[in-house]
Amino acid sequence: MTVGRALKKLGVAALLAPLLTALFAFTLTLAFSLPNAPIAENILERPSVLLDRRADNGRVIDADTECIGLSVGLYGSEAAAPTAFQRAVHAASLYGCGDFLKWLDGEEPAAHRDYFRYWHGHTLVSRPLLSVLPYNDVRGLLFTLSALLLGALVWRLGVDFSALTGLSFLLPFVVLNAMGFWVVATKAVTWFLAIGAALYLSRRQTSGEPPVIVFFVIGALTAFFDFLTTPALIFALPILVYFLYGGRAQAEGRWRSLLLLGAFWSVGYLGLWGAKFALAAATLDLPVWRDVAEATLFRLRGASDQIDTFLPGAALYKNFAALKTLWGAVAVIVFVIAPLITAKRRLAWASLWRDGRIFIAIALIPIIWLEALSNHSQIHAAFTHVSFAPAAILACLILTGQSAILTGGAVKGRGSAAAHGVR
Repeated sequence: MTVGRALKKLGVAALLAPLLTALFAFTLTLAFSLPNAPIAENILERPSVLLDRRADNGRVIDADTECIGLSVGLYGSEAAAPTAFQRAVHAASLYGCGDFLKWLDGEEPAAHRDYFRYWHGHTLVSRPLLSVLPYNDVRGLLFTLSALLLGALVWRLGVDFSALTGLSFLLPFVVLNAMGFWVVATKAVTWFLAIGAALYLSRRQTSGEPPVIVFFVIGALTAFFDFLTTPALIFALPILVYFLYGGRAQAEGRWRSLLLLGAFWSVGYLGLWGAKFALAAATLDLPVWRDVAEATLFRLRGASDQIDTFLPGAALYKNFAALKTLWGAVAVIVFVIAPLITAKRRLAWASLWRDGRIFIAIALIPIIWLEALSNHSQIHAAFTHVSFAPAAILACLILTGQSAILTGGAVKGRGSAAAHGVR
């Protein structure tokens, strides 16, 4: 793509930006127009489920973040903001499950936080579902939809490349606590977007221009839906799939495409965040920009009782430690030791470094993000450690002998992307 063409695409993105902002504001207004009473009743149907801090695979999930997210639009909404639009922008919330459950039982908590900066896209899923289903059923439905989405991606990769390729994409999410994403509303929306975008790009033609507008929209959707879970994964996983299907492209062209797509994703991501802040500043009688700056600095290197050190690697260690004894050992064996244990596999790593290092760069993107947001990643290590997934996928492709698809070679199996007419 030429510079002039890229600038034209940037102009298209600039025209789309206010339309996307208006669309998101409109859809949120619809979500916040739903009555609160049945939502609160369905959350209280089995309050012990809300407090369940473990996913079905035994690893810890962040229940307090879920309570913060679900309280958005419930606590103080009618008193502070009489219209649905004002409620959507004001977004008062309770800070943790203790205060949330006390308030649902009729007690008044001591303090609350304003979460306008998140723009609460997960409420488009949680509020309509909780209007008609108990919270326990919502979790079951989210789990089912999440499993089906991953199954669709694995099946597609299995058909287009080989069954072992599909297995290589599945295994990391079994080990890296994907169920923490699958069962709670504030995380499931991140999963839906990451896997949904990967599915879309697996059928996107890669012979023409890089789909910069698509990644601009994915970036905006990330800012809208992701509850600051692991936004970099929503970029890394789809672009890994995109380049996987375009594996025979020239290396130089792929690097340019990676930079260009990353730039457009970043413009969409940062642009919608900026739109949220500007809308909040124009609507609320609050020091919005000061609050945003303070929140940003806190998530980077803010002091907390839960943080012992900000030495380099601290966030990586905390995320690995969150895997616990069994799963930490499984991760080391499957993703570190096994892919290096034979000379053939070590040669595959050398080949990947020589001919497919762009995939290594993609795998490092969410890990670098994780380490940069050290405070946030250390506190929430129970779900941010899924940022290791792209790197684990590469390790599994080498472990299963499928690494040739990363370097442009042929892959034995039921088929390949080229053989099935996928470009």
